[in-house]
Amino acid sequence: MIGIPVAIVGAGIGGLTAALCLAQRGFKVTVYEQASALSEIGAGVHLSPNGMKVMRALGLENALEEVAAHPRAISTRDYASGEPNFEGPLDEAFRERFGAAFYSFHRADLHAVLTRAAHASNEISIELNARASAVTSAEAHVEIAFADGRSVDTHCAIAADGVHSAVRESLFGALGTKFTGHVAYRGLVERSELAEGLVEDKLNIWVGPGKHVVAYPVRRGELINYVALVEEDGWDDESWTTLADANTLQATFAGWNDTVRTLVGRTLRGQCYKWALLGRDPMPSWSRGNTTLLGDAAHPMVPYLAQGAVMAIEDAWAVAGCLAGADDCAAAFQRYEDERIQRTTAIQAAAWEQGRLNHAVGREGDDETFRGGGFAEPAWIYGYDVVDLFPI
Repeated sequence: MIGIPVAIVGAGIGGLTAALCLAQRGFKVTVYEQASALSEIGAGVHLSPNGMKVMRALGLENALEEVAAHPRAISTRDYASGEPNFEGPLDEAFRERFGAAFYSFHRADLHAVLTRAAHASNEISIELNARASAVTSAEAHVEIAFADGRSVDTHCAIAADGVHSAVRESLFGALGTKFTGHVAYRGLVERSELAEGLVEDKLNIWVGPGKHVVAYPVRRGELINYVALVEEDGWDDESWTTLADANTLQATFAGWNDTVRTLVGRTLRGQCYKWALLGRDPMPSWSRGNTTLLGDAAHPMVPYLAQGAVMAIEDAWAVAGCLAGADDCAAAFQRYEDERIQRTTAIQAAAWEQGRLNHAVGREGDDETFRGGGFAEPAWIYGYDVVDLFPI
């Protein structure tokens, strides 16, 4: 099947990685993106070794190293004192153990590396202002309809159009969601605005009753990205671009340590954003005919194990490998599901459990000592090698 045209809906991290994986195997790929320009919103994102192995196989590891930060440890800390209560290394010993590094990025920097690589490929074309609204998928034919009335026919399609996937809804109907009760607040702080050593070069996680805060360096260490996760009722907007009130956030963390309070008070240009975390049950199937789902369109997950982007990257390599080794798209997508769905479902569940553990510390009747949760023994996550499973 190598050489057949493949359509990808969505030019985010998952969609562009899928395009690069397919192009490397000789497929002609067209990526349809709803935005008028290729860009990425959001702030921090991690690539653990299981994702970096794909980037290395695509020849992008060196380019990513130029814009990455390299946290030297995962350090969970007491919410009140700020003292560490669990620490796991992310240094050279970690690289030796899992075969690749653990990097942190500004999401826009990671996306820019993928964008440049896609533009440099003769096998990839990108169409902007192309908002997919519906898909008709049969055994040997896919029609993608766009919001402006256009449509295209293709042999097979991959939907990487995110948590609010129009393709998923077109194929499977509207899937129910429920508010998890958690709201995320995110912001960036200039490293130069902080006292030296206030935030260590680690993936720092302060855990406490009903909330936790994550902070780590991005963009070569020039910025600190923080995300504050709070149990909060009465607000369920899932947008990443809603501005929050920084003063309210500071009041929410009264009684927490000075580092956390300093971070939320120094947000770059006062731009603190908030979004609600919505839960979705795992899907039993991702494919219909010659169309399948990838990344958040298939398996959105809470961010507590930092695996959302990495799962999309693993998906991208796997679906390309399955297409290259099959006689037809439907069979390829069935194999892709068979290989991926158990793993992504397990990580969805583990991520939610991590959030529960983070917020149990300091509550009445709960152990004050945090032991790392899923970060204490991550081999089943980081040791997975999708490149080895689907060699070129």
